[in-house]
Amino acid sequence: MIKEIAFTSYPAKDVARLRDWYRDTLGLKFGFPFEEKGVVKYDEANVGGGYFAVMTTEWQEGAPGSGTGIVFEVDDIEATKRDLDGHGLKTEDIYDTPVCRLFSVRDPEGNKVSFHQVTVPH
Repeated sequence: MIKEIAFTSYPAKDVARLRDWYRDTLGLKFGFPFEEKGVVKYDEANVGGGYFAVMTTEWQEGAPGSGTGIVFEVDDIEATKRDLDGHGLKTEDIYDTPVCRLFSVRDPEGNKVSFHQVTVPH
C-alpha cells in the first residue's frame, strides 16, 4: 500500500521568504517552485531521497508556526548547534537519549525544526 513518504511540508505566510531562510540558514536546495500571479505558493527541496516543502497557509490548512514534525539527520549535532547559534538563532539544549542526540529551533514563521544524530544505529 504505502511505498514511501512523498514529502512533508510546513505552512508559511510568505513561502519565498521562508524558503530562502531554509536555503540560506540550513543549506537546503530548493528547485520546484509553484507560483500563481507572481507569488510563490509552494517550493520543495530534496533531502536524502524525500522532499521537504514550504507552502502557503491556505494550501497547508495550518496556521504559521503549527509545523512541528520535521527532524533533519545530521553528522555532527554539536557542530550543527554551534553553526545555528552563530546565525543568532535561539537553539534548545542538546537532549541525549539512549540511541540519539537532538535539539530544536524555530524558523521565522514559528515552526519547530529539529536536528538529530544517531548514536546507536537501530
